[in-house]
Amino acid sequence: MTGPTRINESNIFSWLVRGSLLLSGVFGAAGALLVSPRFGVSLFAGGMLAIANFFWIRNGLEAALRLQPRNASRFAVLRYILRLAIMAALLYLAIVVLKADIFGLLIGLSVLVINIIAFSIYLSTRKGG
Repeated sequence: MTGPTRINESNIFSWLVRGSLLLSGVFGAAGALLVSPRFGVSLFAGGMLAIANFFWIRNGLEAALRLQPRNASRFAVLRYILRLAIMAALLYLAIVVLKADIFGLLIGLSVLVINIIAFSIYLSTRKGG
């Protein structure tokens, strides 16, 4: 019999990404079946953008911490602005060029937040308090 799994940063990150991928896929399929294919694809694409953004934030923080202190804040700000610009360009292309459903994108972009809240509730109930 093995003991309980230790929860560390790597496990949490892995579970958040897996859960977000699963939720994004399920919500996208349900949206495609219940509302319209365009809504479902938009929802799934929003989820993928949220996950990509999450990866970029995590990698950016790790890279900034490895730099010397005088360059770390400058690097973090430039990376933040670049990330926002790329997300804005991708959302613009999705909405204007690909005619993505705006509500589907908004729900898809919220998938990661929903998963973080659900995972936090799970962890707090698991500890018994």
